[in-house]
Amino acid sequence: MQPRRAQWLLFLILSITGTNVSLALAEEGQFGTPKGTEGTRIFKATEHPFYSGKFRLKGGATHLVGSMRDQSPWDHLDYAGKHLAAVQGDIDIDVNELTNSGRVVARFVEGADHYRIVFDQFAAKQLFHDGGIATRVYEHGDSNNGDPLYPKTWLYLGGWGTATVFKNDEALYKDYDAHFMVMERSRNPETHQVQYPMTRSLPGGETDPAAMEIDLWVRSKEQNPNNFPPYETFIHLCWEEVTWR
Repeated sequence: MQPRRAQWLLFLILSITGTNVSLALAEEGQFGTPKGTEGTRIFKATEHPFYSGKFRLKGGATHLVGSMRDQSPWDHLDYAGKHLAAVQGDIDIDVNELTNSGRVVARFVEGADHYRIVFDQFAAKQLFHDGGIATRVYEHGDSNNGDPLYPKTWLYLGGWGTATVFKNDEALYKDYDAHFMVMERSRNPETHQVQYPMTRSLPGGETDPAAMEIDLWVRSKEQNPNNFPPYETFIHLCWEEVTWR
């Protein structure tokens, strides 16, 4: 009898009789067999043979944190969820994580003004940025990646670099630092509150892995300690509906 056929026959007999079957009986390298101690660890995207690096997503249910008209001092992280405004708009993400290239375009309307953010220059400032666009990483909170101003969250996709903000088709802020995150949901869907920071009894961040959101930040290099975060300009939008295409 063929050795592999014999193994499957033994597996079937032991399964029928209720005997515990050890995967150690399976042939090393056989399809569906854990390799050594690999088990179910989270693999890097590039460890998948058919990984294309291409991500195409769209975000809806747009919220602007604060207002484009806010006068200092302001809070544009708004953990309490008191200053979010539902606005007309969307975000289109079409990037290649392997080549750190592509384009992110966000559009929204506030009052009579139309805004467009074009984010197409990606560059790394830290190792985990992986060249400017990264996937499958933790960021913020106590992750030791990025600043601690937001909860630790799993990034399905993130990008860092510079963007230009247009107001009524005229450049308002050119080549400002920018960051987008396709992430676990951080805000309560009813109150829009971010439960952060808080004393945690569990090691995960203050997010809900059962849902996701897209966040986009555009900020100036100029500082202003009266604002939170302490920048002269900090535009923050989030999208509660995420569609993968």
